[in-house]
Amino acid sequence: MMANEKEVTAEKDLVIGRDILDEANLGKNLSLIIQEGEIHIVPKPLLDAQKTLEELAGCLGREQAKAYDFHLKIGGLYEAR
Repeated sequence: MMANEKEVTAEKDLVIGRDILDEANLGKNLSLIIQEGEIHIVPKPLLDAQKTLEELAGCLGREQAKAYDFHLKIGGLYEAR
């Protein structure tokens, strides 16, 4: 997709329409990254990895190893691909 520039005047609140968000292929859940002089609108990740790790903290290791299926291919001793 080519970049398009759209000039706007922001005297009050700036509202970005759904049509522009769709043009950028952004979903419903968004994050704003705010830095001095610029704002980036990015899709919010579907899964927050840090939150998942915190939820799992302390529970791994209590079950037998065969209870986990990580779909890894074992190639040799201590090697997972």
